[in-house]
Amino acid sequence: MKNKRHFVCQMICLILSVVMICSSVSCTIADQQIESDTDPDTQAQDTLPLSTDSETLTQEVDTLSPDTEPEDNGDQNAMLVPHDAFKNPDNEYRALRIAHEYMNLPGDTLDDKVAKLSEYGFGGVITNDVWNKRYLQNAGQLSLLNTFVQSAHNSGLRVWIYDEYGYPSGSAGDLTCAGHPEYEAVRLQQITVTGNGAGVQMVSLPDAFVKVEYACVETADGYTPIEVVVDGGKMAVQGTNGAWKAYVYCVTKYNGHFEWNSSYPNILNREAIARFIEVTFDTYEGAIENFSEIVEAIFDDEAQLLAAHHITNDKMTNPVIPYDYDIFETFAAKYGYDPKPILPLLYNGTSDEAKRVRAQFYAHVGDLVSENYFGQIQEWCEAHGTKLSGHLLLEEQMFYHAPVYGNYIQCSQNMGYPGFDILDPRPANYIRDMSTGGKYASSPAWLGGQKRVFVEICPVVGGEEFATNHLDYALGTMTFAYFDGGNQLATYYTQANSDPETGRAFNEYVGRLGSMTVGAQNTTEIAIYYTIDTVSGEYITPENQNLYSVGEAARENDAMVGALATALREKGLDYVFLDSASMQSGSVNNGILKVGNFSLKTIIVPKATVMRIEDIRILASLIEQGANIIFVGEMPSIAFDSKDQTELDTFSAQYENLLYRLAERAVAKVTTKVDLTVNANQIVYVSPYERDGVEFFFLANASAEDATLTLNYDGAVGYRLYNPVNGDITEISADESCNLASYRALFVQPLMAE
Repeated sequence: MKNKRHFVCQMICLILSVVMICSSVSCTIADQQIESDTDPDTQAQDTLPLSTDSETLTQEVDTLSPDTEPEDNGDQNAMLVPHDAFKNPDNEYRALRIAHEYMNLPGDTLDDKVAKLSEYGFGGVITNDVWNKRYLQNAGQLSLLNTFVQSAHNSGLRVWIYDEYGYPSGSAGDLTCAGHPEYEAVRLQQITVTGNGAGVQMVSLPDAFVKVEYACVETADGYTPIEVVVDGGKMAVQGTNGAWKAYVYCVTKYNGHFEWNSSYPNILNREAIARFIEVTFDTYEGAIENFSEIVEAIFDDEAQLLAAHHITNDKMTNPVIPYDYDIFETFAAKYGYDPKPILPLLYNGTSDEAKRVRAQFYAHVGDLVSENYFGQIQEWCEAHGTKLSGHLLLEEQMFYHAPVYGNYIQCSQNMGYPGFDILDPRPANYIRDMSTGGKYASSPAWLGGQKRVFVEICPVVGGEEFATNHLDYALGTMTFAYFDGGNQLATYYTQANSDPETGRAFNEYVGRLGSMTVGAQNTTEIAIYYTIDTVSGEYITPENQNLYSVGEAARENDAMVGALATALREKGLDYVFLDSASMQSGSVNNGILKVGNFSLKTIIVPKATVMRIEDIRILASLIEQGANIIFVGEMPSIAFDSKDQTELDTFSAQYENLLYRLAERAVAKVTTKVDLTVNANQIVYVSPYERDGVEFFFLANASAEDATLTLNYDGAVGYRLYNPVNGDITEISADESCNLASYRALFVQPLMAE
């Protein structure tokens, strides 16, 4: 999980880029018990004895010749990747080096700099206009950038553009809001005023005050609106008889700006983002010749709502929620009521009404961010022959999703290549703390049929431990980033940038991982329902405006999801996150939910307190047709729309027998299996894949010790093994075992009798 170090991490990453240029236990699938003597949390603390040598699988037989080509007949025995293409992966699959200051790359000329990128094994570069006061405004600078990217493209390297001056994306070096104060990020701040008696109470205006949106006094009957008079730097609040509590809702600008820029736009606001597109994307498109042929994608970095956030100071003492000047009007148009008379419920309260209105409000926020920011930019990218990529802030946990962008999966579905980042590249830590972030990113890509899932590695957590073991750790962490669905790496990994041998070893490994997974389809039949409406309903915005201060109620779902994911993985099963929109886009037939290329037979629903009736009806249909539907923690109890409450209550009462209190008990009830059984003396994760009609499996050793494996696939006479560490492709017979090094990957293709 990210914490306050995240901002420091981003600072260090970008400073490095400018100054240094980033210079189970058996895993048997069939009938395995969930209980295990191995504690993954304990394992995560172990020293990781990884090897940088080119490990080879034991029991190798019939090594394939480099000129073997894949058959094109859809046969299960057809090779997935030719030997030479796997050994020496194409630039399409290798990492992209992030070089914000491309002029500081090694080499005397631009062509020399490009040649060095290839020498270090990179498949391409992510870069931008020079970061200075003339950012995006100097024709000479932009012409030089064009020369550099043309040279990179002509040499066979891939080119991406980073879309900001510094961090986070949206400001365009203050150009977005220049001359447009109405575009600046604003929040709705709740100021609580208490008193006794009918006198007037004078209260200081908050910093960066814009206007009073609404005010009310709390009474036994609810909330009564009151007038507030602004006079100079004070607000006059009229009291009532007896003790009273009033709430004044002030629109305030965000005034805790980031180091690089002094303004930031409101990503809810369509006009503001249209301006960001104009000054940034239109400028790059005009400056780079053959833009649609040269620029494969745009790296957008952690655009965010500046309500509760990850950068705070001591002056931030009143809770805030996301806001735009017409947000209540658009909300009322969608949900049929004005939320202002019950504004206190958006900040606090445990009643069903409070949870429902918060769920609806943050759903509306998600609609606006996904449409106005990500959707609008992706529309531009598609129209100009490129893709929107990069990643959102704090993707790892749902309790961040609500206040930062409303709905993570919905926003990611409006990106060409969704993504995630890794700040702590120690594999045990990634497995323990960050794996769900990868799955949240890959799931919308998979469900939407996208080819790429972006991964950023920025090794700023881990200190001396990582520096001492950097290549071992980096390769190990990439194993699980790719296992979780990532397949396009962008890197700030300094040692790979500054040492050719390290760069080549790193890029060859990730290139081989990508050569197997890009264009392949994960075929898991298990989904975990994305309970964002419940998390939003439980979300109480912190008084100190700090994202990391969120209460335990909003965190409970993440703890349960983490436990479910771990239990599934340790049982040799993979999963995909299934959001409400994707579920409703699917079709139900014979107990299977078909969504995109997925045929889902098991759906696990963790603590879905608030749920939409459309999803309830789909689950009811699946249950009636014999699907494996499992509820964990509690049954749904609050209908997203109040008119559907009776129907939801009836459903929950009827199917309460499908409820399990603990994640481990729930996973024990999963009946869906994968076709490959892996018996190992360590924890080995297994994920099923298919490409061109050929079934294969992604294996990842999740232990600090090497594993010995035996494989079982019904009818297989042997197995073809693709080892991304050294690029070997070998075959073993059905009764032979093989080895899998600690925190490393192996691809297994069952071979059938001719």
